[in-house]
Amino acid sequence: MSMCDRGTHFHTPDMGDPEGETLQEESEVFEVDEQISEKINELKTGTIREAILAAEFLFARAHTSHHKAEENKQQIRREGAIPHLCRLLTESSIEARYQACSALSELAFRNERNCIGIVCVPGALDALIHLLNNSNMQEDAALVLNNCAAFCEDACQIMVRYKGLVPALKKLAIGPVMGAKNVAVGAINCLSRCPAAKDILMSYRIVEEALTPVLRETGSGDKHEARLARAAMAVANLTCRTRSCFTNDADHFQAVATAVKILGYALDGKSWAGIFFAPYSVLYPLRNLSSQEENCNYLVECGLVELLARFLAEWKRVGHHAERTLVLALETAVALSGRFEWQQRLRASGVLQSLKMVCGRGRGESEECAELASGLLDTLLESHTAVFMGQHARVGAGSRLHSLDEYVTGIILDYSLGGRLCTFGAH
Repeated sequence: MSMCDRGTHFHTPDMGDPEGETLQEESEVFEVDEQISEKINELKTGTIREAILAAEFLFARAHTSHHKAEENKQQIRREGAIPHLCRLLTESSIEARYQACSALSELAFRNERNCIGIVCVPGALDALIHLLNNSNMQEDAALVLNNCAAFCEDACQIMVRYKGLVPALKKLAIGPVMGAKNVAVGAINCLSRCPAAKDILMSYRIVEEALTPVLRETGSGDKHEARLARAAMAVANLTCRTRSCFTNDADHFQAVATAVKILGYALDGKSWAGIFFAPYSVLYPLRNLSSQEENCNYLVECGLVELLARFLAEWKRVGHHAERTLVLALETAVALSGRFEWQQRLRASGVLQSLKMVCGRGRGESEECAELASGLLDTLLESHTAVFMGQHARVGAGSRLHSLDEYVTGIILDYSLGGRLCTFGAH
């Protein structure tokens, strides 16, 4: 039974805080769970059987379904369990290795300090690489790496520089074992969001030798689509261009459409293909795709504008990367405002009111976000201003608009409010 089968989430979620910023805040005072302390002691000093049972217990207490999961994760790390869980990765017992992977991947989930704690344990990455290359636990080992990469950029930098790790993920990504293949592509996608990892990943020819072959695979079903979408998002993170990786335009459009669909699931807080995606992890590649005008029509056609409007309206300053995710959404919206027909979609989505909210900074928005929102508002209101000034009694006194009948004026107003370009000829 794989780790995913027992309820551990495989997410392609937000990463940890950016390089140079402090790690996520944790409560300094919390109630100690004596059972956790007892099991950690058994993990450290007990027999192999006691250690296996202790690891299984710690997995359950760290699982997101537990009402004190976050506090438990802190206690487990602070009482020194992580190095001993990593030690189990090298045991001859399959169950010991499996329970260790289960506990470690759950400890890494949404906990940046645990992520860096895992990858910094001497021998831990060697043991995980060995499992990737030489065991029937490839999926479980890959999931530990996926979660560490997903929630901590410092961990990403250590991982991509570690000898043998990226080649092992590449091999799994194009290998025949579907479960391991899916998680390996997800781990590469997580690593690709770390700017400091980009050049190293490219030096391994990760796009040409792993991601492109994945994108050209045939298949069907949600898991196949999810694998292709994550591969496409990784390519977007690394190159901003994805079209050349596909054999035809239809497959490219489908992957872009799937990425946009995933954002919808992320905003709903729902899983898709057994994966919970966070908005940041999807908006990061979508922003990159929108930086290339050749992708913008696809993105608009797939409904990205409406999802951006919804995100801006519902945004709250909570959770990992709340501020950075808002910046990504605004930058994407700006990129999708370059044509009048796209502006029409933006205005019709109701985004104007949301942009005004961002400008007001009443929800804790940063000055950077307010400036982005203000600039986009100006762009979306320009055509309105030009028409209304032309009809102003004083400012537009000499405007030729006054020579038009109400029907023609109505048509012009309809086009301007819809964001279409109107050209006035000589009368």
